[in-house]
Amino acid sequence: MADKQVETTGHQWDDEEGFPLQEFNNPLPRWWLYSFYATILFAVIYWILYPAWPIPGGFTKGVLGWSQYQELQKEMTDAQSARKVFDDRLSAASLEEIAANPQLLAYAKAGGRALFANQCAGCHGTEGSGTTQGFPILVDDDWLYGGTLQEIYATIANGRSGTMPPHLQAAGGAFSEAQVNDLADFVLTLSNRPADKAAAERGKALFMGDAGCHLCHGDHGRGSVLDTLGGQPLDHNTGAPNLTDGIWLHGGDRATIVQTIARGRASKMPAWGVDSGESLGRNLGPLAVKQLALYVHGLGGGK
Repeated sequence: MADKQVETTGHQWDDEEGFPLQEFNNPLPRWWLYSFYATILFAVIYWILYPAWPIPGGFTKGVLGWSQYQELQKEMTDAQSARKVFDDRLSAASLEEIAANPQLLAYAKAGGRALFANQCAGCHGTEGSGTTQGFPILVDDDWLYGGTLQEIYATIANGRSGTMPPHLQAAGGAFSEAQVNDLADFVLTLSNRPADKAAAERGKALFMGDAGCHLCHGDHGRGSVLDTLGGQPLDHNTGAPNLTDGIWLHGGDRATIVQTIARGRASKMPAWGVDSGESLGRNLGPLAVKQLALYVHGLGGGK
């Protein structure tokens, strides 16, 4: 029986033994060939139906007229339609009504979180932790202007401006360096920290007398939100800090307290409401301010 002739490609490697290595010409399996032809056919059909090839001035549009941009626009329109239902409910409800509705509250806080990250985190920190550079902590219960939903809303919408006047004569005040140091010692005692007792007594007399500190910080130094003046509540809009809790807007070490009393401080929270009269270039509508207020209130310190 004659040996079956094996077809080769004609490519051959000669070795040292005299037995050449040849490359056989075996056909590909039919299933593989059909699959390959199917992919070519699919590619041709895809090129015809959908955008595919770049051409001068753009690209082929495809006979279906479909594009990812149109798909994105449709998805965004659908999302906006779904959101509008909740946005309308938020707009119609009061802050207290939203806070009492778990579904609305979750939706409002989700939007508020995104707004906070874009507009507020640069000053107050991503988690509302604040800094000692004059940006208040938002996760505690120490509020300069009040921590109720309505007060937080008013702060965001209308902004706040707070000024601590200088007391040192060289900075435009009326007191000597020694008197400023006496005031600092008394302020230290308000948060139960070590201080010169004699200096603190002199500072207390100034605090309650000629320096007039109690007029803003209250008879007990607890600030305009918590304290009273002559038994009457102080105006929350004064924004005077609580000096008894150890939470400091500009730092609470003795040197910083002396600096604050001597040179004064000025802080400003910009107004974000569209009707505030301030032009930030990115003012927020009532719905956005409401979402922000609910989110900030929920950070942990809201009252």
